[in-house]
Amino acid sequence: MTTATPGGLPGPDADLSQVLERFEHAGHRDPAAAWNAFTGTWNWAALLDTAPVLADGDPRPAVRSVAGGFLLSGRWRRPTGGSSEWLALPLGADRRQWRECSAEGDRNLFVVPVKALPRALPGPAGTYESEAFELTDMYVRTGLATHTAGTALRAGDAGFVRVAVTAMALGAARRLTDVVAALVPAATADACPEAMATADVAAELAAVLYDERTVLAAAVRGIPAAGHARASAVAEPAATLLAQVGTRVRHVVVAAYEQTLPLTGWDGVRQADRVVRLVEDAAPVLQCMRFATERMPPVGDLVEGPTQ
Repeated sequence: MTTATPGGLPGPDADLSQVLERFEHAGHRDPAAAWNAFTGTWNWAALLDTAPVLADGDPRPAVRSVAGGFLLSGRWRRPTGGSSEWLALPLGADRRQWRECSAEGDRNLFVVPVKALPRALPGPAGTYESEAFELTDMYVRTGLATHTAGTALRAGDAGFVRVAVTAMALGAARRLTDVVAALVPAATADACPEAMATADVAAELAAVLYDERTVLAAAVRGIPAAGHARASAVAEPAATLLAQVGTRVRHVVVAAYEQTLPLTGWDGVRQADRVVRLVEDAAPVLQCMRFATERMPPVGDLVEGPTQ
């Protein structure tokens, strides 16, 4: 598989160190554009079991946008023999059907937890209808919505998904610390203790991200981070390491946002708006990262080679 994004980002066949570097830069440059390029090129939800749309089901699948995500309705059936804790729910069997079901752009595949699904609809025992379920306005976060237009990834590509979304999140968080630091002019920082504290915290958060990226870069290369306090991290299971990095990235995002709150009254302009917009742009990446590093079935390994 040699597919790459229109922007030249590496695909599942690339070395994971290159995936980390290029996606981190893309996430720093523009988190929303990086997310759109990623989901537009690769169907990462293809790694999960898919619940087919119930034939002649009523109501038919439909989706509408709400703040932070989508509301999904319709009828599907559980896949035969499926054992995953998560399912991908399509809007239809083909492009025409899902275009008719949605006016929400190109999102036509939604990842939901099996435990949140309602009980099966009544039906004759042993028929597909007995495994059918109906959703009415089920909330799905933006980061768990994608589409089938991209190349379907395979089980061996799970490491690529985890590293790519974690790298985008690292880049977005680094961009956020840059913006927070830029909100504090040097003259203001000298005159205002609150501003000085904000500048110091922004620098500390940037250092945390550098630390996490160093450890992750060493792990994907399969070598220790020489002289690093977490040099033993490379020996940790891949899922454990990526989950730890993801947790720290989310903490950095929250802390950076909180640091903007004291800044809003200095010049009569809500300076935090820039940070809010950036957090909103990065939200889908952060949501997908949490799913990929903490909840996605443990298929593949961080340092194994690309899918042949």
